[in-house]
Amino acid sequence: MDGPPPQEEDFTVIPIPDRLAHKNWKARVSAYEALIKIFENSASDTDPAFRPYINNTDLVKKFVTDSNAVAQEKGVECTVALVKFAGETAAKTREGIVPALVDKCLGSARAGTKSQAVELILQYAEVENGGTGIINDLLPGLGAKQPKAVAGCVFALKEVVRVFGTTVVPSPPILKALPKIFAHSDKTVRAEGTNLTHVLYQYLGPGLEPWLADLKPVQVKELKDAFETMEKDGKGHKTLKPERLTRNAAREAEAAGDEAEPQGEDVVEEPPDPRTFAEAVDIVPKLPASFHSNLKSSKWKERKEALDDLHTLLKNTPRIKDAGELGELAKSLAQCIAKDANINCVMVAANCLEEMAKAMVDSFAKYRESVFPPMLERLKERKANVTDAIGAALDAIFATTTLTDTIPDLDPALKSKNPQVKEGTLKFLGRSLSSATSPLPQAQIKPLAETLAVLLEDGFEGARNEAATCMGTLMKMVGERPLNAIMDTLAEVRKAKVKEAFEKATIKCKAGGAPARSAPAPAPAKKAPVASKPPAKKVAEPEETEAPEPPKKPVTKPPVAKPPVKKVPAVVANAAGGNAAGPSSSAPPKKPNASAAPKASNKPSAPAAAGALDTVKYKHTPEDAEALAADMIPAQIMSDLGDANWKVRLAATEEMQSWLEKEASNVDAEVLVRAIAKKGWSEKNFQVSDKYHA
Repeated sequence: MDGPPPQEEDFTVIPIPDRLAHKNWKARVSAYEALIKIFENSASDTDPAFRPYINNTDLVKKFVTDSNAVAQEKGVECTVALVKFAGETAAKTREGIVPALVDKCLGSARAGTKSQAVELILQYAEVENGGTGIINDLLPGLGAKQPKAVAGCVFALKEVVRVFGTTVVPSPPILKALPKIFAHSDKTVRAEGTNLTHVLYQYLGPGLEPWLADLKPVQVKELKDAFETMEKDGKGHKTLKPERLTRNAAREAEAAGDEAEPQGEDVVEEPPDPRTFAEAVDIVPKLPASFHSNLKSSKWKERKEALDDLHTLLKNTPRIKDAGELGELAKSLAQCIAKDANINCVMVAANCLEEMAKAMVDSFAKYRESVFPPMLERLKERKANVTDAIGAALDAIFATTTLTDTIPDLDPALKSKNPQVKEGTLKFLGRSLSSATSPLPQAQIKPLAETLAVLLEDGFEGARNEAATCMGTLMKMVGERPLNAIMDTLAEVRKAKVKEAFEKATIKCKAGGAPARSAPAPAPAKKAPVASKPPAKKVAEPEETEAPEPPKKPVTKPPVAKPPVKKVPAVVANAAGGNAAGPSSSAPPKKPNASAAPKASNKPSAPAAAGALDTVKYKHTPEDAEALAADMIPAQIMSDLGDANWKVRLAATEEMQSWLEKEASNVDAEVLVRAIAKKGWSEKNFQVSDKYHA
């Protein structure tokens, strides 16, 4: 029958609700397109246009499960617009929509439907301010019958992690699912699993590897080879950054006036511990009945065999259930570490305690007091492999407890007479300060700092160095201000080492200490004569070594008291009524003295100036000066200055003169004068003596 084709029905004249329920798929497409425009033109995310849909999840579910493939694609696109523009108010529809996407969209033959479904999943993660719900809805899709649907789910998981990062998206549930993905019979699913693992590696790094233990060896090898290639190509760990913010993070960034950068850009991703998600197992029934008797055997091989069996059991039990008998086991292992004469037994016992602490997590903390002292005592062992094993066990135990609880347990070891024990304990303390997740309480800061200050003067170099590291790390944690009083008592060489350690230290928590203070304000002037009693301790600071500020008006008479000839950085104490140079070089205290000088024309200040020269306050203690001299003056010169042959001493003084001409700007005059004074003031040979005074 000839004639024009029948004119298509104009669906735009039909109300949207009727079009959504229409049998003709084109009518439904028309409705979806109309809704997209309405959502895009909405005034805000609370626009009334959203209400009929966000309050009716079943209706929206029909959008994404439309029986017609073309209409379904447009329906998913419409839902993307709904969630995007309705924002967080649309988050409540996720529970009904995402499972439908898993069933009907992620395995679709239409690329547009799949890409829109993935975008909708990303939108839900954004408006829910997290990916937990999304991950819980996607994981059941890994058991779908259609390989295409499974591959689509794995791809969606990868995209959520890639776009938002593991700060927003919890990685442990995904990591637990990796063995299931890699065991799938379909190669496309396994290939998507490989891509997912690559993205996880870019965020988590080597911490991902324990989660690959249940994969086939060939798969593990392929993945590790791929990781190495990624690192070489500059696409390895920490190279991938989140691309999108959640709505909440975007608001916070806007409120802070920052650019809307992806959340967690500068956050170091901590890989989750696989043990956290393992089921706790009671190992007490699995312990051999003869274990404790074998551990006390006089034959070291029997002791080691018992320990090896225990270590195998502990290593194969990711999570250990707490039991009363485990306390006795922990004590036995600690005693073995402390007293066993065979270092092989000591190392295996330490390995056992390490695995035990890791597997028991927080429940091991209560055994801390009974195992720390004997373990620390065995740090006297000089073999590095033994102390390393003990150190690893100590670190694992510390991870179950806190700094607050641990510090008191270290005090006896820090005061041990054995230098290796002190050094090893300080190394452990330094690692603990760096890895602690909560800062040291205010009440414990000063006692610990005082202990470290004492150890900074220890006769054993290893202990001194580690004490400086600990002090620097503590300063990084609590700030400089709480430690200023103690730092002021340290020699300059010690301060320098602490500051160096402070710059290098890394920590995981900070107490919010204030920046270092400037020089203290001058103390109120006291009338008591300074010469009445010598200073009991060093109170001088570098600022005090400056010469008094010149008077604003020229003094007509020459100064009553000459300044010291030698440039010795010491503070000259003034007698009462003299020109008082206080502990600060601030101008106000000096003005009265400067103005008083011209008035006192009868020379009353001369005796005071003379008295002032009688009491000298050195900047360095004798011990510090000696230590600084050893570092500053060439050792050969100092050795020759004490030689019995006067010609050798004379040559040494000439060599020192040459050295001084080159290094004058770097020499501490006080240290130099005090060093040669020990050698030279009693010199009997006139030629050598003349050289000293020259």
